[in-house]
Amino acid sequence: MNPDYNVVTVEALITAYDPILVCLSILIAILSSFSAFGMVERNTSTRQSSQKIAWNLFAALVMTIGIWAMSFISMLALKPAMPVSYDVPTIILSVLPVICACSIVLWLITQQAFNYFRLLVAGLLLGSAISLMHYINLATISSNTLMFHDAGLVYLASFIAVVLAIVALKIQYQAIHQSQYKFITKKHIVSAVVMGLAFSAMHYSAMTALQFIPQTTDKVIDGVALNTLALMVTVMILLLMLPTIIIPYLLKYKQLINTVNQDAERLNAMMDTSQDALIQMNAKGDIVGWSAQAQDVFGWTSKQTVGQELANLIIPIPLRAAHKKGLEHFMATGEGPILNKIIEVEALHQDGHNLPIELTISFIKLADGFEFNALVRNISQRKQAEKALIIANEKLAFQNQEKDKRTAQLIRANQEIDKRANELTLAASVFTHALEGIVITDAENRVIDVNKKFTAIAGYSREEVVGQAPIFFQTDRHPPEFYSALWQVIKSSGQWAGEILSRRKNGEKYVAGITISAVKDTVGKVSHYVALFSDITLQRYHQYQLEQMAHYDTLTKLPNRALLADRLNQTMLQCQRHHHSLAVIFMDLDGFKEVNDIYGHAIGDELLIIVSGRMSDALREVDTLARLGGDEFVAVLSDLVNAEDYKMALERLLRAASEPITVGDVVLKVSVSIGVTLYPQDDADADILIRHADQAMYMAKKAGKNCYHLFDSALDNAVNLKQENISHISSALNKHEFVLYYQPKVNMSTGEVVGVEALIRWLHPVRGLVPPLDFLPLIENHTMSLDIGEWVIDTALSQISQWQSIGITLPISVNISAYQLQQADFVERLATLLAAHSDVSAHLLELEILETSAFSDINYIIATMKSCIGLGVQFALDDFGTGYSSLTYLRRLPANLIKIDQTFIRDMLTDADDLAIVLAVVSLAKAFQLEVIAEGVETVEHGTALLQLGCNKAQGYGIARPMPASDIPTWLSSWQPYQAWLGYLK
Repeated sequence: MNPDYNVVTVEALITAYDPILVCLSILIAILSSFSAFGMVERNTSTRQSSQKIAWNLFAALVMTIGIWAMSFISMLALKPAMPVSYDVPTIILSVLPVICACSIVLWLITQQAFNYFRLLVAGLLLGSAISLMHYINLATISSNTLMFHDAGLVYLASFIAVVLAIVALKIQYQAIHQSQYKFITKKHIVSAVVMGLAFSAMHYSAMTALQFIPQTTDKVIDGVALNTLALMVTVMILLLMLPTIIIPYLLKYKQLINTVNQDAERLNAMMDTSQDALIQMNAKGDIVGWSAQAQDVFGWTSKQTVGQELANLIIPIPLRAAHKKGLEHFMATGEGPILNKIIEVEALHQDGHNLPIELTISFIKLADGFEFNALVRNISQRKQAEKALIIANEKLAFQNQEKDKRTAQLIRANQEIDKRANELTLAASVFTHALEGIVITDAENRVIDVNKKFTAIAGYSREEVVGQAPIFFQTDRHPPEFYSALWQVIKSSGQWAGEILSRRKNGEKYVAGITISAVKDTVGKVSHYVALFSDITLQRYHQYQLEQMAHYDTLTKLPNRALLADRLNQTMLQCQRHHHSLAVIFMDLDGFKEVNDIYGHAIGDELLIIVSGRMSDALREVDTLARLGGDEFVAVLSDLVNAEDYKMALERLLRAASEPITVGDVVLKVSVSIGVTLYPQDDADADILIRHADQAMYMAKKAGKNCYHLFDSALDNAVNLKQENISHISSALNKHEFVLYYQPKVNMSTGEVVGVEALIRWLHPVRGLVPPLDFLPLIENHTMSLDIGEWVIDTALSQISQWQSIGITLPISVNISAYQLQQADFVERLATLLAAHSDVSAHLLELEILETSAFSDINYIIATMKSCIGLGVQFALDDFGTGYSSLTYLRRLPANLIKIDQTFIRDMLTDADDLAIVLAVVSLAKAFQLEVIAEGVETVEHGTALLQLGCNKAQGYGIARPMPASDIPTWLSSWQPYQAWLGYLK
């Protein structure tokens, strides 16, 4: 039924759509995309360039026709309030830009390198082409109205087209390049649907932006009925698309079947030509494949084996239980000890005999379970050959043994014949060519002969020494007793070996490593002496250098850490034997770093050399001075009869280091800080003694430098105890032994509960509930306090969230230390904690700063507090009046509340000074427009007095004691304010 256009008004120009045609247009868009993408896949499967171009153009044409048909039918689906007609030729020509765009885009997605830049270009190109076709089609509309477009919706429509096109192209690209054995996957369907929605969503979004404004209503535009025209276009497009949808996928299905058949043929050919037999078994243990080689190995034909249980045919009876157990284990765990390994086992032949085989088992996972593949090789011939080779080797070994016996007998005979001659020849050769000097004397110690090496080392010729006593080995370095002891050893043992400092003919001294042996005749009487010696002067010099490098500092030539440890241990043993004391002195130069920084390391090194020399001169010869490195030195004073004997040495060391030092034309001034510990008063090992002296040196540094400090073992024990306590607290945090108790805060004049204060307790497994004053001071200004502080904030935020879940909204105030507030990352970590509890409003968290804390940088603290306030957190100044109270704090710190310390509240009723302080604090708070709350309110009278002074908020035992979080709801329901407080307002 045609509408009555003569009664159209501006309000009546509301466009509507035929839902059937809308659905039809979307379906055509999806089908055309599905068909086009199928043709694109044909493009990737062909190798000829002409076929690639043809498939690409054909796919572009199909997609373009689909886009055009969708656009045209969707325009026909429009039910405007005014009559319209369309310029069909122009509409048909609008496909040209889309054909070009589709050709480029479909070519891009067939490329291997389809990166995000190309994806973006393809999406923009396709989206732009779709938009262009749409607005060309709109330009063909003729009606009695003016058409206006909402610019925002126009841009949105184009954006939707681009985004959905990008998504569809990305999915289709992945579908194209997936396994060749996939026929139609979810990605094929999803990409077609998304691309169809891209076309449709752009068109209908753009049509929503179109508005019709009437010009005249008395003119009727004739033309073909819209429904008829839509039906004609739909039938034509569907008839065109039907073969384009079916043909590519029929071709792909044919290609897939051919590929599978070719793979099967190749596999069968490999099986038939392989030297190994292939047996396939399913998860039940039944044979599903039996190659021709398997028949050759086992005797069974494929017809006889397929469907039979493998174990019953080829596995020997003793091994069948293990086979069954292994199969069950694999089915349960997916693992097997022999999978993918080459093993040798016994198998059963058809005729009943066992044969050795080489076996490799693998598995593949199928849709309906597992399949096992076994490659089998008959190694019977190899085993027979190995056995024959073993027998042959045994025979050959026996023959070789007999031959070796006869050969050995001949060799021994020849050796006996040649032995004497060889010995003489060898002795002469050794004597002549030996690398050591050789001196032979008679029983009276007169030289009989020397070799050439002797002449080379000692400088004496053979003629000069033969017939003489070997006095050339003797020098005044060794006393006569040394040589007497040497000959005594030779007489008793027949040999002496050692080192002698000798002198060459030219007077040069050298170190000889010498061995003197006594040669006896057949009756045991000494007939000769033989001395073998070599010049080891260079080796001893190198050894000396290595010892210097290992035990002495290369710069100052002082003992290093290793030699110091050795000497200290020896000195400690001497002290124990003689009941004396020793002092370990640790020294660090004051001002040495500045010398290095100003004058350079060369001047610094010269300074160290001079200072080390002065300090060495200040000590006794029995003392040890060592350099540990840098400007650190350690001295060991030994044999101290009285414990106080070390003090004079310390004074000398202080003077030696502090005297001006001239290096070149530079006059330098340094001093030394000294730490001392005494042994056995400090009964520790060597390493601990040095460490204790080091600790005492740091105390001297803190005392102003250029002085000494004696190690205090009691202080060290206190430090160790503190470290142990910190370790216990850290362990308690890890074991979740800390809990929070909450003390309510109320408005006394109204009875309203305005919040709670979180107070930490340690639920110790032995000591029970430990109050904070027993453990918090131990971690003050320690990193452990930061972990505790963050745990308190996190737990408080979690508690706020839990109370909110049962309808209780209470702010919680948390105490934080100045050390925690002054951390560089405090604001960032607080923001992280707040973000982790997104359901909790930041204004419900109040941070209380102890007024007794001293802030090293008040400007930094103010900036930090302001950043926290920017997060929504509130601040309060706790224990006001007990520490660094000043008008500067009140004026500059951005806190909005002051807490009056309980020490003033407790005695304010009886102490006029405390009452005056409370009044002053309340007055200051009012002057600075800050809120004030009193803690420690224990009686009704305290509260009444505070109300009279103008303080209406309070907390204390008179209101409620700190309690676990679980008790707060019960307390809230039973809380009754004191009538005296409420009555005060009246």
